[in-house]
Amino acid sequence: MNMAVLNPLAGFCGHGLADQMRVALMDRVDAKFVVRPGALEQCLQGLRGAYTILDMDGCRRFVYDTLYFDSPDRRLFLDHHNGKLNRLKVRLRHYRHSKIMFLEVKKKTNRQRTVKTRVPVTFESFVDGSATRFLKEQSGLPVAGMQPALFVSYQRITLISTQNPERITIDTQLAFHSPDRTLSVDLPGVAIVEVKHDRHSGCSPMLQSLARHGCRPVAFSKYCVGTSLLYGSQLKTNRFKPLLRSLYGIGS
Repeated sequence: MNMAVLNPLAGFCGHGLADQMRVALMDRVDAKFVVRPGALEQCLQGLRGAYTILDMDGCRRFVYDTLYFDSPDRRLFLDHHNGKLNRLKVRLRHYRHSKIMFLEVKKKTNRQRTVKTRVPVTFESFVDGSATRFLKEQSGLPVAGMQPALFVSYQRITLISTQNPERITIDTQLAFHSPDRTLSVDLPGVAIVEVKHDRHSGCSPMLQSLARHGCRPVAFSKYCVGTSLLYGSQLKTNRFKPLLRSLYGIGS
């Protein structure tokens, strides 16, 4: 994606990580949008007073690395594909700028709420067993059966509302890799915009702007999309084929 489309963000005031943590929204409702470059630029116009942007030492766009885990039979992927109401994802997320790593369990409840729990981890966390205990407690899964399933990298910009408990992430330059790096695919030319609230809200300037410019919410999971792109010939992906066609012109 031509990052010039994010020029409207240059005029946004910045906020720090401590400010952002006050809008952590670990238990939330959210909506995701797949937005093309021209529409994204239009959507951001006029929102300068409504949001601030995460700024750390002059940096406003940050690289995230995420390693997803699943069982050998891809149980977590198939739960999502089959529309299971209570489902989860397990991932190891590395924030390159701050050099912090978290082990996270992200749950989607039957009330369509997203609940995320996480714990900072180091090499010692795996040696002393604390990471394994966290994963077992939060997921209820047999930890010994979990294995690396997908690596995802992308660049993220984060906005928070100046008025409400609302956080917005804009992810670009998505790239998916098999854990051994033998398979790779990029997802150029789109941004994944996610609007997160503590509860459903009709007064979000970003949601209103997205609607004005014809952007509609979609069910988008980085893990499921990346897995489908890399392993679509080996797994059931029918549920995701319309999304894959719109993203990358495949899956027909």
